[in-house]
Amino acid sequence: MHKFILKGFDLLRSLWHFLKIVCVFFIIVLLLFWIENLTHTSWKWMEFFAPHLKNLLEFSNNICSLSFDVFGTTFELKYISAIVILLVVFFGMNIVILLTNLLEAAYKSTHYICKKTQEIALNKELRDSIEKEEKSINKYVVTIHTKVKTDFSQKGINIDLTRQNEMMVDFIKSKLNIIPMIFEGGYMFKFENFNKIDEVLDVLFKVLHGSTPIDYALCIQAGDNLFQLKKLISLKNFGKITMAADTSYRYRFNATHRYQTSQVGIFQNGDNTIEVHEFKEFS
Repeated sequence: MHKFILKGFDLLRSLWHFLKIVCVFFIIVLLLFWIENLTHTSWKWMEFFAPHLKNLLEFSNNICSLSFDVFGTTFELKYISAIVILLVVFFGMNIVILLTNLLEAAYKSTHYICKKTQEIALNKELRDSIEKEEKSINKYVVTIHTKVKTDFSQKGINIDLTRQNEMMVDFIKSKLNIIPMIFEGGYMFKFENFNKIDEVLDVLFKVLHGSTPIDYALCIQAGDNLFQLKKLISLKNFGKITMAADTSYRYRFNATHRYQTSQVGIFQNGDNTIEVHEFKEFS
């Protein structure tokens, strides 16, 4: 519809320019018609235009009906009046063209504003829909895998990993009142309120920075994408609290953010790639 209206403005301009050409043409023909009458000749081709010119001359005669004789030839000023009328129409077309251009500019401006308003409303609706969808994701899981720190293993110090894991689980249970399950050779903790994940992160960072002889690889996955969680676990990013891009995106919609997120990298995992992010404490 918009293109059709713009085409209409182009056609209008073409019409006004055509009318200007018609005015010039009739001025020339009118002059020839006047010469024909003054010389009392008869041109066959003029018979086609004569009725139209006579109508114009009748109208102009009402404006100026004066005439005078010069050397026996009668000069009628109605011809001059008719030419003036045609010139007024000719120059009037310039005003009409200008008004058409102004009308087109006003239409384009209105269309642009309406389009932008519609885009803003659509984008807001889309943002609200995405926010609503993201905020509906409340369940998430945390997995923890452990290993003896390199310094201890290289020195041959015997570390009871099972005992260390039990101490870690007891600490988390005491802070968050939650019992884990075994998953992929590590521990999985299930939570129901992603909006309060900062409280869980407070505890997880205490575990991560604890003065224990073991390293921790912590993974967080919002929703129920276990396939992606397994890929994340397989990367074994020890010393970090990692997540996939979708979980990082979900975190943006929380009301509070006591932690920042940053991209770790994009990793190839078999035939798939995974974009990995991590939670970091504000420095």
